[in-house]
Amino acid sequence: MRALSILLASIPLLHAAEPLPLIPQPKSVEMKDGSFALPETVGIRMPAELKNEGIYLGQRLKSGLGHPVSASGEGAIKLSISSGLPVDGYVLNVGKSGVSIEGQNATGVFNGIQTLLQLLPPQVYGKDAKSPIKASLPFLTINDSPALPWRGLHLDSARHFMPKDFVIKLLDLMAIHKLNRFHWHLVDSEGWRLEIKKYPKLTQVGQDQPAWYPGEDPTDHSIKAKFSYGSFHGGGFYTQDDVREIVAHAAKLHIEIMPEIEFPAHAMAMFTAYPEFSTTGKVPVVKSNHSPDLINVDEKSINFLKDILDETMALFPGKWIHFGGDEAPKGQWKQSEFVQKRIKELGLKSEDELQSWLFGQMAAHVAKKGKVAVGWEEITHGFLPEGAVVMPWLSMDTAAKVANSGHPVILCPVGPLYFDSYQTTDPTDNQALYKGPFTLRAVYQFNCDLNNVAADKRGNIWGAQAQLWTELMPKPEHVEYQAFPRSAALAEALWTTADRKDFKSFQQRLIRHVERLDVMKVNYRKLEAGSPISWSKETISPGRKDLVLEGPVGLDLQPGTYEATPGYQGGGFGLWFDRIELVADGKVIASDAHRGFTGNNPKDAVYKLVVETVVPKGSKVTLRAFADSHEGTDSTGEIGFRKAK
Repeated sequence: MRALSILLASIPLLHAAEPLPLIPQPKSVEMKDGSFALPETVGIRMPAELKNEGIYLGQRLKSGLGHPVSASGEGAIKLSISSGLPVDGYVLNVGKSGVSIEGQNATGVFNGIQTLLQLLPPQVYGKDAKSPIKASLPFLTINDSPALPWRGLHLDSARHFMPKDFVIKLLDLMAIHKLNRFHWHLVDSEGWRLEIKKYPKLTQVGQDQPAWYPGEDPTDHSIKAKFSYGSFHGGGFYTQDDVREIVAHAAKLHIEIMPEIEFPAHAMAMFTAYPEFSTTGKVPVVKSNHSPDLINVDEKSINFLKDILDETMALFPGKWIHFGGDEAPKGQWKQSEFVQKRIKELGLKSEDELQSWLFGQMAAHVAKKGKVAVGWEEITHGFLPEGAVVMPWLSMDTAAKVANSGHPVILCPVGPLYFDSYQTTDPTDNQALYKGPFTLRAVYQFNCDLNNVAADKRGNIWGAQAQLWTELMPKPEHVEYQAFPRSAALAEALWTTADRKDFKSFQQRLIRHVERLDVMKVNYRKLEAGSPISWSKETISPGRKDLVLEGPVGLDLQPGTYEATPGYQGGGFGLWFDRIELVADGKVIASDAHRGFTGNNPKDAVYKLVVETVVPKGSKVTLRAFADSHEGTDSTGEIGFRKAK
């Protein structure tokens, strides 16, 4: 998991030829000559309204680097508010007199602090430093602000319960990546994880059942991973005091938590506890992913929902509350005489419109407390209540239609933002729910600028978030593996403007960035070596039969088997390959010749290269591929290279 650790430990803090190791990439950076040495005792000056930010920075400097902090009037670091900056933006200056961070608001100052911390040694993210660690900051000026207001991460604590300490750790990780919205999926068919004092049986359902079942461990490749849909997953819930602690911690990090209380479906746990509020009035018996059991629409059931929402709103001070609304089969409503009568009384045309009506009733209820209702894409299937925020996950065409209609949109597409997916075609990778693969590059290249949204409606695209559904992530270390480093790519995709994005630069900065994750003991997926060869419409000639692609190999080759894997990433057509070979100092040392295709349906696109002798260090080693683009193409892709396992 930590193959790079020995190499990374020997790398100095900054090299002139390297980009600053900042993720996400700031809007503008002006480098200057000179550096500022962090004093052993660091003074931090700030106005009263920035006390939280000053305390946060001071704790990191003392705990991580061992530098005591003084809050006296003099200091090496100055925090201040400057109203003329972009929303949540900041200016970070490092000069002879020290460091200054001006923010448009407290959130902007906090964002500047995160950038400052990334300029310091990675130990700044550690705990209980025994003695001061020397650190210097380059003289520079950074002007920065986010490209998008909603930069989110979602966690499903319902399918598999995630301990309170891990949720706090995940919030800390979000903060260092400048992710600012935490969508917390607290209830589903397999478990209800939020204490509701008026209805205590909700959290009692399934608590005597296993926390996870055989086959749900994604690291066990001896059996095919399979989630036990419809089976209760014991293993805990969050008390209201737990939630208050988590919410308070998030607030200090300028992260807003959006809880999800799901209806009308995904409700097996709810109706097992209180069947009297379901359409049938009976305890659910069908175990499936798409639970057929729906909430009733009589007065007592609606008041049941309102009671739950009232307790939820009292715990979460943020603006948004998510109602779910997805994957709700309407069979029970179709078969219920009462429900059919209610549809007619309300002047509705269908069960989809009944769901919209119910959504609207609850939206109006939470609006009285200043809250805004959010739902998954399916809430558009009837009529969309005024002011509702939509999270499209199935169709970006739906996202465009909703944005053009004037409703806010947060993009959550399965590909590439469902992180319960494979990250690679490597068969030894963790098992995942979705095949994908949704690679690091695919996440990085995700773009919220939908072409079919009118220019005057593009402000309705608030941003995006990645989803961590935990069907096959029973433990925190599994969530970390699926979330990182892809969450770092997500952070830059949503913060950094298109003109500043550069995947090669990101890969280079990521090598440094994972040192921080190491300090925070994150079980991230190991980094892959950079691709020796990439291609695009600018580098290939359509229609050629003699295409030769060549690039440097950044590994010291030892005897053994290596794999070169062409990967199509987009464009018109993939490429056909006839041969790939390794070349050392002009001599072919390994070759694999066969016909392989990389495209939407790749075929035979793995090339085995057997190196039989030691290649002297310092040799010029390249990978050379012979391909053709005989169909004419604007294809893009790259060839991965690694030692075979």
